[in-house]
Amino acid sequence: MATTRPSQRKTTRTRKPATAPKGAPRLDVDAISPRSVPGLFLRQVTKYGDRAVLYQHNGSGWDPISWKRLGELTLRVAAGLVAAGVQRGDRVILIGENRLEWIYCDLGIQAAGAVTVPVYPSSTPDTVAKIAANSEAVVAIASGQKTASKLVVEGPLREVVRMDSDLGRWTDAEPSAENLGEVFARLQATSPNDVASIIYTSGTTGEPKGVVLAQSAFADMAESCLQVFDIGENDTTLSFLPYSHVLERTSGLVIGLAAGGTAYLARGMDQLSEDLQSVKPTVMVGVPRIYEKMHGLVWSSVRKAPGYRQAMFSWALGIGRRINLGGASPLDHLQYPLADRLVLTPLRTRLTGGRLRFFVSGGAPLNEEVEAFFWSLGVKILQGWGMTETNSGATSNTEQHHKFNTVGRAFPGVELKIADDGEILVKSPGNLIEYFHNPEATAEVLKDGWLSTGDIGEIDADGFLKITDRKKDLIKTAGGKYVAPQPIEAELMNDPLIERAVVIGDQKPYCVLLLVPDWSALRSREGISGEPQQLKDSDQVKKALQARLDQVNSKLGSWEQIKYFAVLAEDFKEETGELTPTLKVKRRVIQERYQDVIESMYSGKPKPDKGEH
Repeated sequence: MATTRPSQRKTTRTRKPATAPKGAPRLDVDAISPRSVPGLFLRQVTKYGDRAVLYQHNGSGWDPISWKRLGELTLRVAAGLVAAGVQRGDRVILIGENRLEWIYCDLGIQAAGAVTVPVYPSSTPDTVAKIAANSEAVVAIASGQKTASKLVVEGPLREVVRMDSDLGRWTDAEPSAENLGEVFARLQATSPNDVASIIYTSGTTGEPKGVVLAQSAFADMAESCLQVFDIGENDTTLSFLPYSHVLERTSGLVIGLAAGGTAYLARGMDQLSEDLQSVKPTVMVGVPRIYEKMHGLVWSSVRKAPGYRQAMFSWALGIGRRINLGGASPLDHLQYPLADRLVLTPLRTRLTGGRLRFFVSGGAPLNEEVEAFFWSLGVKILQGWGMTETNSGATSNTEQHHKFNTVGRAFPGVELKIADDGEILVKSPGNLIEYFHNPEATAEVLKDGWLSTGDIGEIDADGFLKITDRKKDLIKTAGGKYVAPQPIEAELMNDPLIERAVVIGDQKPYCVLLLVPDWSALRSREGISGEPQQLKDSDQVKKALQARLDQVNSKLGSWEQIKYFAVLAEDFKEETGELTPTLKVKRRVIQERYQDVIESMYSGKPKPDKGEH
């Protein structure tokens, strides 16, 4: 399929918007900077008109919304903000779950020349208050009562508009010619250097910081990504990661708009599998934990199958692995069509809907075995890397250029280099301008245009980047030895019996572990019955988990081996502040919250053998 690039698209002079009352000024789309989100979007509205751009589920089916209607709603929200006294450059908080209103409110805020400040709906009232105060937001748009209740109208914040009850006063009526004219004037005055958004990092440590991103950071990175990803107007995506996070907002929403594709808004994690079957996406963005769960569910199902079906699965997967990862024999090539027809194609259809060309994985490291598993099935999973400060991706594997166990090459226009201590430095069109009202933090990460990412890595001769660890996540034991926890945790969580693993050991004599079992797998594999709260101290459970830990420990140096572990009854939660929205563990929060459990693995325990710490 040929890809249509934004820069290649022909634009035409747009007619007066359908929402415009008699006498309203004309909107000259060509006069809006194409290196801005509103400019990019409104050009597509002109091009695609009545064609569907989004679908939202109504409880029984999918309702479409056209480019034209999305453009009308965007301009009405912008005019409503103007009527509410929002000025160019003012900050507007947007807090809510993924829904159609979130998208056109975000676009409307930017069309009004204001700055979108997205906030996770799961954020605590304390976090929301800190973001409101730091950003000096003047208006907030909230999805409903629950999210609105986290906001207090005080200081600069003078109004909270609810999507479920208040937004209609802007979207259901035609805006005045005066307000619409002001929106058009602001759109035409939009500069690529204007601030589009301030995204507060969820952070695994410390206080959230406001990452200031320019309009050009979104538009230029969309253009850059479309130079290497074959995505166009015939592509369909299923959008399920939170729009409050930069990964879905940039790599899903903005790039999708730039490509002219169609997006379906998923109903949530519980219905993701059903939505995949219904939508049958061609491309999709996700985080590693989603793919790990898919991988785990497949293997759990296989283990429950009769022996002959297990043997058939292993045979087909082995052939697929050698065909797609290398090392295939002539016999493999001969048998592959049969293996694909009997096993691999049905499984691909079950997991992806059957039309998927590739998954994109970002937000955290992807487990090597999970990556290999999907490729063995014939499902391309393309691992990328970036952060909020680079406006989502800075590198990625692609269909044309892929190397296992790497996060790919730098996108066009992005430069990489490795500092003397191994830290990855990035110079990119997507780089942040600054941390809002935080010059000290800005000075720490930005030097001569280079962003210090905090990730440790290496670049091979072909330009592929490999992430080896997170600089701040390195554990330094009391004996002065450094331990990289992420590879240990990843290998443990690759085991079907383990849902979550967190290594602890900073400034301690040895490393210990918090383990959350996959209770369903434990019951099935080990014949264990009972509730997690009672089972967590069971000798049978500990024996099963110890066997897995021993396998991992056997590959580690003595100083990084796990000496003791504690079993937790349930996994950590985003709602309690233990996980980020991309499901990464907030290590500092975990250490504080489970301090007593952790200390019990040090106090009164026999010391490890001399030389092991």
